[in-house]
Amino acid sequence: MTWHDFTGGEAVTAAEFVTAAQNLLESAVTAAGGSDQARDEFVAGLAACFSTTGPYATLRLDTGPLGPDVRNELAANVDAVSAFVLDLIGTATAPRAVDDVHSTCVGYAWIPPVVRRLTSGPGLHSARNLYNEWLWQLVLLRDALVPFTNPGQVRVRAGAEGLTHLQGARDWFAVQVMTRRIAHEAIVRFAAETVVGEPAGGAYGFQHAGAAVLPPVALGGPLLGPRYLLHRYETAVVPEETAFFVPGPATAAAEPSGRLVPGPPGADRTRTLTLTTEFEGAAWAVDLGAALRGHRYAARPSAEAATVDSPPPGSTVIPTGGRRARTLALLARLHPGNVVLYTGQAVEGSPVLLDIRG
Repeated sequence: MTWHDFTGGEAVTAAEFVTAAQNLLESAVTAAGGSDQARDEFVAGLAACFSTTGPYATLRLDTGPLGPDVRNELAANVDAVSAFVLDLIGTATAPRAVDDVHSTCVGYAWIPPVVRRLTSGPGLHSARNLYNEWLWQLVLLRDALVPFTNPGQVRVRAGAEGLTHLQGARDWFAVQVMTRRIAHEAIVRFAAETVVGEPAGGAYGFQHAGAAVLPPVALGGPLLGPRYLLHRYETAVVPEETAFFVPGPATAAAEPSGRLVPGPPGADRTRTLTLTTEFEGAAWAVDLGAALRGHRYAARPSAEAATVDSPPPGSTVIPTGGRRARTLALLARLHPGNVVLYTGQAVEGSPVLLDIRG
């Protein structure tokens, strides 16, 4: 008996997938003796694989090239998504038993209690297969959710072999994360692979099945929120079923401030988005891709930065009134190398300070 009812291409939530995968876990526990201790050991083994450090980690984020902002942001989200998935496991039920599976897992390391549990005697072959497959599928799920700030609302594509079809995309993403300077484009590409079923080359976001996936700041998120991560919004910004949002020239738009205006459809289902706003009495229209790039690279207040009475001499202060669209429009037009999102913190040098205090 199979452990799920996925036939191919279903869009499922993390909770739905964990519930299906619970059949593997509980069947592995039964095959290994049926004790609560066995279940606890198996879940602890998954938690070790979810770590970003240490010998059992499947996605190491404690080493790699420079680029601490994106690495720290991703590491924090990996921890949050891991906790989310582990919480789902703690409340999921297993509606049916599975005798055995042919696991296609890549052989993630087992923690010592699991090694002892699954090699302590004869007749544990099916328990090993079931545990391996459960471990493999849940690591794939966790990694598929890593690009998102709201994993509970994300729908991933599940197939006849669960999430095994994501192995190639997941391995590619893991290489980017662990060995290179992590590009925002790589995060978007992997997110599209998990949700749409194909990569999004050169895109900063996408839309699929009536939901837009963009950096949070693009659709009302805080200016000091995530720079690289994505948020799934239950709203469509273009009429197509699937569209990939790419940088391009801003189109003239007479729209209310803060609106996103789609450009004409492009090749390969691409679209540009123009952000509209006003500044000093004039209507502005800027490319959202350029605005998000400026947002990623602008310096921010650090947790250790002291508050000062006045900005440093020689700096240029541009008040934004805390308005998101206005700030993004300025970020689209300024060279990102010397721009600071300013909240009254101490700043060295002579930067351009975008005062985002309301």
